[in-house]
Amino acid sequence: MKKETVAVIMFWLVVVGGSYFWNIIDDRIDNKRLAFETAKAFFQQVLITRSWNAMHGGVYVPVSKNVYPNSYLEDPLRDLSTDKNIDLTKINPAYMTRQIAEIASRNEYGIQFHITSLKPIRPENKPLEWEKKWLESFESDAKEQGDFFSDDSKDGFRYMAPLIVEESCLKCHAKQGYKKGDVRGGISVTLPHFSESINTTLLLGYGFAAWVGLVFIVIGSNLLDNKRILLVEANESLRSEIEEHHQTIRQLKELNEQVKQLSGIIPICMHCKEIRDDKGYWNQLEQFICTHSEVEFSHGICPKCLEKYYSKYYESTKTEQMIIKKQI
Repeated sequence: MKKETVAVIMFWLVVVGGSYFWNIIDDRIDNKRLAFETAKAFFQQVLITRSWNAMHGGVYVPVSKNVYPNSYLEDPLRDLSTDKNIDLTKINPAYMTRQIAEIASRNEYGIQFHITSLKPIRPENKPLEWEKKWLESFESDAKEQGDFFSDDSKDGFRYMAPLIVEESCLKCHAKQGYKKGDVRGGISVTLPHFSESINTTLLLGYGFAAWVGLVFIVIGSNLLDNKRILLVEANESLRSEIEEHHQTIRQLKELNEQVKQLSGIIPICMHCKEIRDDKGYWNQLEQFICTHSEVEFSHGICPKCLEKYYSKYYESTKTEQMIIKKQI
């Protein structure tokens, strides 16, 4: 695989991977915001219910196997009986919160509430380790806390907000040293169906996008390579044709130069027939032609010169020719 293709693939994977991790972070932020607001809404609902109970100084309900007198409530009017022999017991805000938590835990959503404090009256309200840390943060003016968790049994989201001492709370908690405005404890809300786990749909979507991109990159690279090969071959063929064309032009120029060498006006002596060259020297006719062309000379004697310079030989040759003609 060529370096250019590898570079494009790496760039594509970085883009897809960066986008995926950006969306993962954004998804987790949105998921935490949703879980936080959901848990906070449950907390506020419980808080409103507790306020309603405290506003009425507690509410009386019939005693049953599921509702029994609160042994931690020190109130002389905690238990009453009606004229119809119905036993009633007072439910204070804390007791009501525990009952709401029991009902919620049996619900299909499994939402858990836990009222707790650093100085609990009821031992069962002792804080868990993570609740203790958050209760201590409330003592340092923290308003609320929330985060995802994961343990051996389940994953989910935890939320806790403080319970502030109000006038109606002092009836039970003044003996513990609390005063109005103090942080008396808190209520934790656990949502088991919220998780910080990776969004499978998002992962599959980006994985598919990365795969499709890689396929297109490889196919595109192969197509470009094929076109590049065709262009190189065409370029080589064109270069060969151009070279042949240049060679032909060179040959034509050489021929043209040769033609030009024997063209134009040639100065020749009217008596000895020598020819003057471009440098002013006189040359024999055959020497001039051999120098300026590819012609070669073969010497002989024409009949006129034979008669003029070799008359005896000419006469004998002429007599022999006449005898041969008569015989024929």
